[in-house]
Amino acid sequence: MTDRDVLPVRADPLARVIGVTGLVGAVVLFAGLIAGSPGEPPVNATVAQAAEYVRGLDATWIRLVEVVADIGMFILLWFLVGLALLLRKADGEVPLRSTMALLSALLLAGFVILDSTEEAAARRSADLDAGQLAYAYDVGHLGFANVWLPMGGFAFACGWIMVTSGTMPRWLGRWGVISGIALALAQFVWTVEVAWLVPYVAVWFWLLTTAVLLTRRNES
Repeated sequence: MTDRDVLPVRADPLARVIGVTGLVGAVVLFAGLIAGSPGEPPVNATVAQAAEYVRGLDATWIRLVEVVADIGMFILLWFLVGLALLLRKADGEVPLRSTMALLSALLLAGFVILDSTEEAAARRSADLDAGQLAYAYDVGHLGFANVWLPMGGFAFACGWIMVTSGTMPRWLGRWGVISGIALALAQFVWTVEVAWLVPYVAVWFWLLTTAVLLTRRNES
C-alpha cells in the first residue's frame, strides 16, 4: 500500500489532533489505573483477598488517582469518537459500521468513568462485611469483562472499514477485525487470565498504533 491510499483519513486537518488525544489519553488512563490499583488480586480472587483489596482502596490519594484515570478515559474518548467520525467518510451512504464504533466507544467510556462500585464499598468498608466487599469487587470485575464486547466491537467496526476502503493500511484493519472478534469472545473465558489478556493487549496496541499513524499523517 502506498501513502496515497491512506490520504482520505490521515490527511484530514484534525487527524493529527485526534491521534495525539489517543496517545495522551491512553498514557493518563493507564497511569491512573495502575497507580490506583495497588496489590490488585486476580479476577477469581477469594472472598478474603477481594475484601482486603477493597478495604485498601479507602485512601484519599487513591481516590485522586482514580480521578486521573477518569480524565484519561475522557481524553481517550475524543480519540475514539474522532476516529469513528474520520472513518465515517469511507463508510458508505448508510454509515452503520462507523456509527456502531461510535456507540461502542461511548459504552466503553461510560463504564470506566461512571462505575464506582469499588470506590463506594471502600468508603463504607468499616460498615461492610467481607462478603459485601467481595461482592463489590466482583461487580467491578464482571463489568470489566462485559466491556470487552464494546471495546472489541469498536476495533472490529473500524478495522472492517479500513480493510474495505483502504483509507488506512489494510494490515491495520485486519489487525482490528481479528483482535476485536477475539476480545469480544473472551468473555467466555474471563476467569482464564492468559486467554483474555492476549486479545485485550492486542486491541490496546491496535489503538495506539492507529493513533501513532494519525499523528504521522502524510502532508502531501
